[in-house]
Amino acid sequence: MSDAVFDPAWLKDSALLLVDMNRSHLDHSIGHMLVAKPDADRIIASAVRLRNVWAQAGLPVIFVRTHHRQDPRNGEVVDNKSPFWMAQHGAVVPGLGKPRKSLAIEGAPVTEVVAELAPRPGDFTVFKHRYSPFDNTDLEHLLRNLGVRTLVIGGVNTNNCVMCACFEAFNRDYRVVLAEDLCASMNGPDYHDAAVKLIGAALGWVVQSGEIIQACRPATANDTRHADEMEIH
Repeated sequence: MSDAVFDPAWLKDSALLLVDMNRSHLDHSIGHMLVAKPDADRIIASAVRLRNVWAQAGLPVIFVRTHHRQDPRNGEVVDNKSPFWMAQHGAVVPGLGKPRKSLAIEGAPVTEVVAELAPRPGDFTVFKHRYSPFDNTDLEHLLRNLGVRTLVIGGVNTNNCVMCACFEAFNRDYRVVLAEDLCASMNGPDYHDAAVKLIGAALGWVVQSGEIIQACRPATANDTRHADEMEIH
């Protein structure tokens, strides 16, 4: 939706959902399933700005991370048994130019959130094993207990994990807001653009992070003024 505007009234029940902001996708010194370097730099810079303002407004930040467990008896990865994922181990992933590898093992450096966005005290983390952040996780339980009805979503890859998060949130009657400049695809810009077009047509509002930051600022300013008044009195 090209004319989308983020309504500040949505903030009161919103959470920022950052999907797979991990080193595998964004850190070109170590990653394998990487988005293009300019996209990685843009995502990190935009996410840092939004996350800082979001946190200053006292709103919840939730990281969704992917990792797979390993069977210590034989070293086999046990959480990546999707038939299509397994097939991609022997074929070139579109746009990526190389086969998929199961490097996102529990505790591996590639599963870490990039340093610039490292979770802080008070942030929440949910671990998933598939594209969906809801499937076999406690995300819905967390959102219910936080009183969240609006999800501002950003991350990688736009056309799988991010789009799936939007579908799943929509199906649960959450208000879906995609922060487009926090997203990209390892499959390339055509896949990103197609996913954004679908999300904007069928699932939710597509906005730039600057619109959300602008909506947050009055809340942040009001909190500051209130604190100042309390000190005066």
